[in-house]
Amino acid sequence: MNLRVTIVTDTAGPALLAVSQIPEERAQICGAAGHRLIRDTSAHVARWGLSHPNQLGGRRTNYWAGMAAKINPGDCLEVSDSAATVTLGGPEMPGLMRAFGDITIVPGTKTPGAKYIPLPARSEAYGMKPREFGAALVLFWKGNGRVGGLAEAVPVTRTKNTQGGKNGSTYFRPGLVMYWFVTEVTQPQDRSLLPSDEELSNSANAGAAEYAGLRFKQATGGAA
Repeated sequence: MNLRVTIVTDTAGPALLAVSQIPEERAQICGAAGHRLIRDTSAHVARWGLSHPNQLGGRRTNYWAGMAAKINPGDCLEVSDSAATVTLGGPEMPGLMRAFGDITIVPGTKTPGAKYIPLPARSEAYGMKPREFGAALVLFWKGNGRVGGLAEAVPVTRTKNTQGGKNGSTYFRPGLVMYWFVTEVTQPQDRSLLPSDEELSNSANAGAAEYAGLRFKQATGGAA
């Protein structure tokens, strides 16, 4: 699902109304409105990211800064002589879909065949893939419900001969849990990820009015 904001060119004041009557100017007005909306929305998403550190307190991945960078005219803006359409969300901006409703993430989306999602349990694991730890992690399962995950590999020396190994050999037991295995993750809706409907409308009309005001002054020799 995408968000499409259509900018109408008849609500930004007398200057806009006057210039919008010139057919060759209308596409420019729509483009200016769309560029302003995109610029303000990108800045909003970047600010949102800065004000929402991850709950585990680990290193920041700058995910939202990257998402804000994807909100640009080349990828999000279509202009005609009657409207500008800004498209947000979709496969390229999955994080923004939370603005429209709850999002459920299931395993296998990025890794076909995966049965579990490794959910970070500690700040050290946030923003990292399990494979980045290499042999430092071991798989574990516990309980009748077979709750499992990945934990730090703690070396242990055997003190007697066992079926699993000889006296003096080393094996690894799970230490601090770094990831829990889950079958899905649901992220609740957060409309604040994007500007409000009123803010979106104000941005579009401000962009249109700025352009129309400039062209109106040029057309009238600088008169207000």
